[in-house]
Amino acid sequence: MNIKIDFYQEVEISNPCKHQNEKYLGKKGGVMGISEENGEIYAYTIKLYDENFLLSFDIDEVVPTGKQRKQEDYY
Repeated sequence: MNIKIDFYQEVEISNPCKHQNEKYLGKKGGVMGISEENGEIYAYTIKLYDENFLLSFDIDEVVPTGKQRKQEDYY
């Protein structure tokens, strides 16, 4: 899946494959950053609702829930 997910869009962590991300499986949060070069997306920086820090997930580790939020919803 290489569809660009918008900033502050809610996502769910699905199919974690790297960096011991298994503990985040099924958790939800919002997109705070996008790692992109020459139009290709590599990763997203996610603020999970129940964490106080940002985490990076590969594009195949996040799935959009369809809910668009605002920045203030995450801080």
